[in-house]
Amino acid sequence: MIRMITQILLAAGQSSRMRSLKPLLDFDGTPLLGLLLEECRKSLVDAIVVVLGHERERILKSIDFSGVTVAVNADYRKGQTSSFQCALRAMDPATEAFVNLPVDHPLVTRTEIDAVVKAYRNRNGKSKIFIPRFGSQEGRPALFDASLRDEILALSPEAPVKDLIEKFRRHICHVSIDNPFTMRDMDTPEEYRQCLELFHTARKERKA
Repeated sequence: MIRMITQILLAAGQSSRMRSLKPLLDFDGTPLLGLLLEECRKSLVDAIVVVLGHERERILKSIDFSGVTVAVNADYRKGQTSSFQCALRAMDPATEAFVNLPVDHPLVTRTEIDAVVKAYRNRNGKSKIFIPRFGSQEGRPALFDASLRDEILALSPEAPVKDLIEKFRRHICHVSIDNPFTMRDMDTPEEYRQCLELFHTARKERKA
């Protein structure tokens, strides 16, 4: 059986504090979810699963999902863990590891995705979770060995995934990265403006 690494993008939430649909927030003419999908498509992952829920029809009409498995979380109001669990049920059984990224982390790029994938493929020892780290700060996305799938599915849908990460803290491998903004998420219009400014700055630096 061919083993694969699956990228999970969580985009099912209500975006209540943002007062605007997060997956469709504009980043230089591209909806945020579309932007992250392109980073995933260019990365080393073998498959992509996107979880939708709130206003899914509007999102489906606005973004190119070619080559992507779209899972619908009917229980998205229960929180992010319920969407993570939805993705795990929808992903290919041949998945040996999965990378989890919520849509509200707009400054994550394929560089960070590739970093955790490479670390996983080159692993030795008992590491089960691979987390990017800039300095002392843990970032996103986190990669999980598929042996943790049942542990995650057993969580209460309202329980934070960080509880699982803490449970397996001694099995974490930190992956050094150069992007200081991988933990930068956005829940409010002000945070969106800040992330958009950082996005512009990072894009200029990459072109320089």
